[in-house]
Amino acid sequence: MVVEKKKTISEIMRRYLIFTLGIMLISYSGAWFIKGDIGVSPVLALPYTFSLIFSNISVGIWVAIFSVLVLLLQLVIRRRRLKKRVLLLQLFTALALGLLTELSLDALREFNPMSYKGQLLACIAGSACLAGGFYLCHIADLGKIPMESFMKFVAKLLSRRYATVRLAAAVLFSLVAAMLSLVVLGSVVSVREGTLFSIIFVAIFLKIFMRLFRSLEFILLPENRLKRLPANTEDPITESHFVITVSHEYGSGGRTIAKRIAHELALPYYDSDVIQMATDESGDIDLSVESHERTDSKTLKSLYNWYTSSFDEEVELTNEQKCRVEAQIIQEIASKNSCVILGRLANYVLQNHENSLHIFITADEEDRIKRVMRKEEIERDEACDLIYEHAKEQKKHCQHFSETIWGNDVSYDIMIKSSKYGVDRTAAILLDLIKEYRLIMR
Repeated sequence: MVVEKKKTISEIMRRYLIFTLGIMLISYSGAWFIKGDIGVSPVLALPYTFSLIFSNISVGIWVAIFSVLVLLLQLVIRRRRLKKRVLLLQLFTALALGLLTELSLDALREFNPMSYKGQLLACIAGSACLAGGFYLCHIADLGKIPMESFMKFVAKLLSRRYATVRLAAAVLFSLVAAMLSLVVLGSVVSVREGTLFSIIFVAIFLKIFMRLFRSLEFILLPENRLKRLPANTEDPITESHFVITVSHEYGSGGRTIAKRIAHELALPYYDSDVIQMATDESGDIDLSVESHERTDSKTLKSLYNWYTSSFDEEVELTNEQKCRVEAQIIQEIASKNSCVILGRLANYVLQNHENSLHIFITADEEDRIKRVMRKEEIERDEACDLIYEHAKEQKKHCQHFSETIWGNDVSYDIMIKSSKYGVDRTAAILLDLIKEYRLIMR
């Protein structure tokens, strides 16, 4: 069982500060879209349209009104089953969005692009701010802004993906705003090509931010990295529980060597398949994410999947939870008996386990290619592609979930090249080193 840490005052303050910065960016995005004058984002379409129809009420006030109405609608549907902290935070967010939108428009009052190029740049700037705001609110992990929270609730109520509901809402808001603008004002003002651009640009920027700013997230909120892979368990790990973790390059013979070590030392052996089975049977999380949408057009389906992957937290959270459960299982294994564990970032999960030895097995590329060709019965080009894909996935997985570099010698106690000695000799060398290590530790 994993012991969850309580948030410190410092962590709470940092999270609220990041969340506030996110709200500021979201508000500033509205000002950029309005100044661009080629269409606003879907979430701003209705408030902006009403501000044009009822010109005596500013757009900032309409943003606050719509946010509060959405919050009240949540309360009615949920029959007031909303936590007090969440309610107060969303109420603060609704009012802050309105006030900050007014301040943002005031700050950009001198900016009035006359050329279409300038208007398009304003649209791009607005999209970047909106995506940045969403990203900061996401990593702050305090809750969503009222509209996003409502859409997430609707998604849960309808048993649909959040990203799907979000996309449907964007289309609905845009259509309603366009119809109102056309009927009352005589022309479509708030919804134009910039509205479509914003949907695309926000998705692009959000993907970029999530990929590039992961390190910055962990600097600002190191607790997010600790939440990814738990560091402590309530089960005591005694000195008698000696754990060997083996990481390896694909085609290096690492799996065969790890099994040989476990056999010779009469230790239980756990590899990725065994841990995966235990994870799937844990019942703590749903590891499958089913798409409810079907389309006969591969192009449309690809576009849909590309867009929704920017906002669909279900996939990201599933991967996070899956890795977390794997870490718990590895810790439970280490707490109950001595063993050999292959892969699954076991060396990172057990980095504070004093009675453990972390091994990395590599090999020359040519030897790995020949081994994969022989093992998989495939041609050289296929083997090269397979090795490349495995290496790419291993590096990505390691960087994402442990913020360490795959194959970095700092993360391991022993690094050995199996191609230099052969699989059998490498296993024999490692067994001698392990026995020597055990003698030193006693």
